[in-house]
Amino acid sequence: MNNTILFDTFDTFMEVVDEGMPVTLEIDKAQLPVVFKNFNYPINSWPVVITNELSNELEQLSVQLPKLLQKIPSLYFGDDIKKIANYYFQGDEMLAQFSLLCANKLVPVSCRLDLVLTDDGYQVLEVNMGSSIGGMEFENFEPFIRSLHPPLDRSTNDGFWSRPTQSIYIKFVVDQVLENVSRDLKTLNVCLIGENEDERYKDEVTDFHNTILQKELEQRGMQGEVYFAHLRDLKFVNNQLYLNDTVIHSVLILNFALNGISPDVFRAFILDKVYFPDHLGTHFLRDKRNLALLRELAHQGKFSSLENQFILKSIPWTHTMAQKQVTYQGSSYDLVTLLKDRRSEFVIKVADGLQGMNVFVGKFLTAEEWEQAIVLALGDKPFIVQEFCNSKDLLAPDNSKSWTPHKLVWGSFGFGDHYGGCWVRMSRVGVDKGVINSAT
Repeated sequence: MNNTILFDTFDTFMEVVDEGMPVTLEIDKAQLPVVFKNFNYPINSWPVVITNELSNELEQLSVQLPKLLQKIPSLYFGDDIKKIANYYFQGDEMLAQFSLLCANKLVPVSCRLDLVLTDDGYQVLEVNMGSSIGGMEFENFEPFIRSLHPPLDRSTNDGFWSRPTQSIYIKFVVDQVLENVSRDLKTLNVCLIGENEDERYKDEVTDFHNTILQKELEQRGMQGEVYFAHLRDLKFVNNQLYLNDTVIHSVLILNFALNGISPDVFRAFILDKVYFPDHLGTHFLRDKRNLALLRELAHQGKFSSLENQFILKSIPWTHTMAQKQVTYQGSSYDLVTLLKDRRSEFVIKVADGLQGMNVFVGKFLTAEEWEQAIVLALGDKPFIVQEFCNSKDLLAPDNSKSWTPHKLVWGSFGFGDHYGGCWVRMSRVGVDKGVINSAT
């Protein structure tokens, strides 16, 4: 059956299925890294097995879309500081100047796209950038899932494989340090930045990242270490970024709440002394309004013909809530009137939100709830409105082991020119409320 999470490999798996296999993984958390100690959501014991065609589509999206986003300051704003300040930074021209300095370096970024698979292919719902993109931890469940399914036994069949997301990411970070800081480094140190609440797990989190880094560095004949600190601990002295007496070559932020950047880290990044994926340019390029700007630029033919088609095919109809008049399905409308008259066709989202917060799906709300969402979206914070993308229903086992329809959200990783694989969140049809997010 092609309408399952196994796609065209369903029969291969079902021929040898163990009837006693649990639907969700039953794992002693002591066997898992610290990043899962407070994770309370069920992990399906079945893999999602996609075709090469779908994998190639995810790869193109994950690699190409961030590069197109990096062209927005120039193509849409003409690198005009005042326009960028008014659009993203409440008129703060100094912050806009600093952000543009960062963005114009065009340093490759790490990202995770959130997508749904529709009858027309994958549709991009949002773009997450920087260090705290989330989901890479789920690679740790891969060996447990493999152990339950004979077709996934590496010793007997090489037909099923998955991308080692964590290794691809660390290799990317090391490559960026060597490219942007120095190709002659023999020692490479990474600093993880956390908040006070992260202190409890700092040793385990550091060890988790250090294990991955050491494996990569050993293959290159290099040395290095992962450290845990706060931004205030990093000092730019004698043209180097230091943590106490240790030179730091890359700074990775663990917590989404840390949106700031210290003057020391900023100077180190601008002077090519560190690779810092959470720089100020990243912060405004992940703004969801950029999806609307990309579509507008594509309609204007600002990219190549193939890129214009790519954007309009993969990003759903999206506008900012600040617009008064919009064109929808070939006709012109007052935006607010359109939203009230056809609420089941739209989703309202805050432009710079995380973890599914302030996302309102019209088809799951009453008219009164939708009216309140519109009022909120017309307030001080910037919001966008997107056409609702109906995810294809794919059959997956539910808690009773019945293969029932589920809705899926795909989290697809891009690290510069490298595709880092994908993880999937899913919810049984009839249970979800339009937002499939482990935080909600």
